[in-house]
Amino acid sequence: MVIETSQYWLLAMNSDQEQNQEQKIFRQQAVDRLSSPDQLDQLIHIVKVQDWLNLSVLVILFTLTVIWAWFARIPVFASGKGVLIYPRRVVEIQSPIAGQLEQIKVNVGDCVQKDNNNQIDEPQEIIALLDPIAIKKELQQEKLNLRILQQQNQNFIELEQQKNNLQLQALQEKRAILQQQLQDNQILIALLRQTTDSAIQQKRISVQQSLQDAKALIPVFNERLQTRRELLSKGAIAQDIVLEAEQTYQQNLQQISELQTQLKQIEVESTNSRKQYTDSLNNISEIKIKIQQIDTEEKSLTQAELSVVTDRKNQLLQVQQKIETLEQQLKRNSIIKSPYSGCILELTINDGQIVNPGIKIGSMEIKSGTGDKLLGVTYFNVEDAKKIKPGMEIQITPSPVKREQFGGIIAQVISVSPFPVTKQGAANVLGNVELVESLITNNQEPQIEVWAELKPNQTNFSRYEWSTSTGPEDLSLSPGTTTTAKITLEQRQPISFILPFLREWSGIN
Repeated sequence: MVIETSQYWLLAMNSDQEQNQEQKIFRQQAVDRLSSPDQLDQLIHIVKVQDWLNLSVLVILFTLTVIWAWFARIPVFASGKGVLIYPRRVVEIQSPIAGQLEQIKVNVGDCVQKDNNNQIDEPQEIIALLDPIAIKKELQQEKLNLRILQQQNQNFIELEQQKNNLQLQALQEKRAILQQQLQDNQILIALLRQTTDSAIQQKRISVQQSLQDAKALIPVFNERLQTRRELLSKGAIAQDIVLEAEQTYQQNLQQISELQTQLKQIEVESTNSRKQYTDSLNNISEIKIKIQQIDTEEKSLTQAELSVVTDRKNQLLQVQQKIETLEQQLKRNSIIKSPYSGCILELTINDGQIVNPGIKIGSMEIKSGTGDKLLGVTYFNVEDAKKIKPGMEIQITPSPVKREQFGGIIAQVISVSPFPVTKQGAANVLGNVELVESLITNNQEPQIEVWAELKPNQTNFSRYEWSTSTGPEDLSLSPGTTTTAKITLEQRQPISFILPFLREWSGIN
C-alpha cells in the first residue's frame, strides 16, 4: 500500500517530536526512521499473490461443494435376501381329530384332489385312514348317558305321575264337595223363592185384610158405645151393657195394634229372607270360584307334568342327536381328505402313529394357476420396506452370480406384505423350513415380504433382462434359487445427510 500525503506525515511527525522532547516516551531511532522522507513512498505488502490463488481455489471448491450438496442426488438403496419360486402356496396337512393312523394312502410326490364334500369317498381325495379314538370314546360315553337318562326318565316319570295322580284325586274330591255344596245352595235358593216368599206374601195379605176389617169396625163399635152410654144416662140399660161395649171397642183397637205389629214382623221376615237369598247367591259364587280354582290347579298340574315329560324327552332327544352326530363324525373323520388340490411335498407320520387334533402330518403344494412364471420373493427390514411400493424397480441377483460383473435381473415389485411375516407364514410360502431359517432367522429385525415379477428378455440365455449385461451364458434359473436384491428407495440431496449432524452439533432445531 502506498501513502502519498507526505506533508501530512511531516506535520504529524513534527508534532510527535515536540511531544517526545517534552515527554521522552518514544525511542529516538524509531522517531528518526518515521520522519525519514525516503521511506514515505515505499509499498507495504499485506497478502502474497500465492495466498490469493489458494484462497480463490478454496472459495471455488466450497462453492462447487455447496452447489453439489444442494442440487445433486444420491440414490438410497435397500438390500434383502430372497429366493426364486413359482407362484404357489404350501399348506400343512393336519389331522382334524385325535386317533390312530391305520393306513397312509399317498406318497411324497402324489397329487390329490380337493374334497368335494359329497357322500362319496373318491380315492383321489383320500390322504389317510384314521381310527378316531376320541370320537369313539365320546360316542360310547354318550350311549351310556342315554341308557342312564332313559332309566332315570322312566323312574322320574312314574313318580311324577303318581304324585300328580294323588294331587288330582284330592282336587277331584274337593270339587265333588264343592259341587254338592253348590247344588244344596241352588236348591235352597229355589225353595226360598218358591215357598218362603209365597208364604210371606200370603201372610202379609191375610194380616192386611184382618187389619182392614178391624179398622172398619172402629166406627161401628164407637157408635154402639156412644149409643149405650146415652141409654145408660137415661137409665134405659144397665151399666154392664156399657162396659161390654167399651170392652169390645178396646179389644178391636188392641187387635189393630197387634195386626200392625204382625205386618212389621212380616217385613222383617221378608228382609231376612232376601238377605238369606243374597247370602246363598254369594255362597254359590264363592263355590263356583273355588271350583274354577280347582280346575286351574288341575290344568297347572297337567301342564307341569307335560312340561317335565317334555323336558325329559328333549334331554333324550339331545343325547340321541349328539349320538347321531358323533356317528356321522366317526364315519366322516375315519378318512382324512385333502382340503386342497395339489401335490404332496412331505409326510411326517407313519402307519399306526397316534395323532392329535391340529398336528402336522405332512405338507402339500397348491399351485396358484399363473403358469410357470418365476417370481422373486425377498425379505427386507421393516424400516426399509416402508418405502417400497408396488411398481418400483428392483434388481435381483441369483446367489451364484457376481453382482459386480453381471449386475442383477431387472424386476418390478408387484406386492408388499402389509405386516411383518412370521416364520410359519414364510414356510407356507417357501415350503422349506431350513430355507426360512437362513433368510429370516439370522436377521433379528422383523421382515417384510416383497414379491417381484422378473422382466423377460428372450434374447438372453437366462430369458430375463439384466441391469448391466446380458447375464451369464451358462446360468439356468430354477425354483429355490436363493437371491440377493437391491432396490432404490429414494434420491436424496447430499446436504440432507449433513443437516442432521449439524443440528445435533449446534443444538438448533
